[in-house]
Amino acid sequence: MKIAIVVAGLIVVVAAVLVAVQPGFLKPASMALVKKSDILGFSPGMTFDETNKLVTQRRYRCRQIRDSYVLECAVDGAKVTIFADDVDPGNPDPKHPIWRVIAELNNPGPQDAAVKSISDQFNAQPTRDAGDGWIWTVGRGLKLSYDGAALKLVDEAEEIRRGKQEAKR
Repeated sequence: MKIAIVVAGLIVVVAAVLVAVQPGFLKPASMALVKKSDILGFSPGMTFDETNKLVTQRRYRCRQIRDSYVLECAVDGAKVTIFADDVDPGNPDPKHPIWRVIAELNNPGPQDAAVKSISDQFNAQPTRDAGDGWIWTVGRGLKLSYDGAALKLVDEAEEIRRGKQEAKR
């Protein structure tokens, strides 16, 4: 009986040491691959209806910009702007998917601490970019950037398509 208690105690101590040294040890392997891909629940690819439901559920204070599919929200001291596609050509039931979410932060604090916090939240490592500050790949085709004042989450393919359209004009 005493031996069983000692063995159980050793197992608990070993587990505690493993968790202290490697905090992700107890996380399921499937969770290690999961990456966050939203800002305050808003994510590129969501439809405008899904966005409105989220606003209602979380009681965000938002307003739609006149004659557009752009929402401006005040959430936890941040100004969040959600851009949805105005036109869904050839579709009789347009979904108006979101393609960009920008969160302007009031007091982001020191940039190094903010970058570490963002990396931890999104389970991704950043790369330094001269123009955008920091960049993370956070999902299939999604790019997150942080310039020290604002977070921007975009659907890269849609942004490239829009850039090409602007270049043609």
